[in-house]
Amino acid sequence: MRIGNLSGIPWYVRLSIFVVLAGFVYAGFWYFVTSGTRKETKGLLEQVSQLQKANAEAQIASQRLNEFRTAYKNKQEEMEELRALLPEERELTKVLEGIEDHARATGLSLRKFTPKDDVQQDFYSGKRIDVSVQSSFAGLRAFFDQMARYQRIVSITNFEIKQMDKQASNKTVDARFDLTAYYVSSEKIQQKQAAAQTAPAAPAAAANPAAATTQAVQQAVAPAK
Repeated sequence: MRIGNLSGIPWYVRLSIFVVLAGFVYAGFWYFVTSGTRKETKGLLEQVSQLQKANAEAQIASQRLNEFRTAYKNKQEEMEELRALLPEERELTKVLEGIEDHARATGLSLRKFTPKDDVQQDFYSGKRIDVSVQSSFAGLRAFFDQMARYQRIVSITNFEIKQMDKQASNKTVDARFDLTAYYVSSEKIQQKQAAAQTAPAAPAAAANPAAATTQAVQQAVAPAK
């Protein structure tokens, strides 16, 4: 068919021919010219998807890390509070020295401050001291009041008091009692930690041996104060 004869072809046939030719041109352009660009764009989209996924995982990890740091800080503060109540054995000397300082500050004259056999329990131990003092009744009451408010866990048992034959203004009574300062040994802490590691499904108290120890001591010594 000659081009000059196209004018003799019906218009709808010519339109169809132009549409087909335009389709071939567009298909060739789309396949040969834009194929490289489309491939590069697809690779970039995959990289963006991977980066978005990695970014989401990094945000979750960062959030969990912050939560872990907060929990760790809270546990440290809790452990410090528990250590203040129930010190380790190596800190017991300072505790006893503090009790002696309180006794002198309230006007007690220490006549005896002799260690006795330790109290041994499953979760804690106690250093028992045989104490004998001379004081006024007000000074003795002030000392007992301070021991009731003492930061460490102590108990006073086997209390005896009698009036002195020769009295002075600041010495009117003789008193003796057993003072027990409670502590937790390093061996028992290690035993509790080992038990918590081997039994992860145990109750929360077992997972926190220091808290369980403190609670047990407070329950045990409460009636004795």
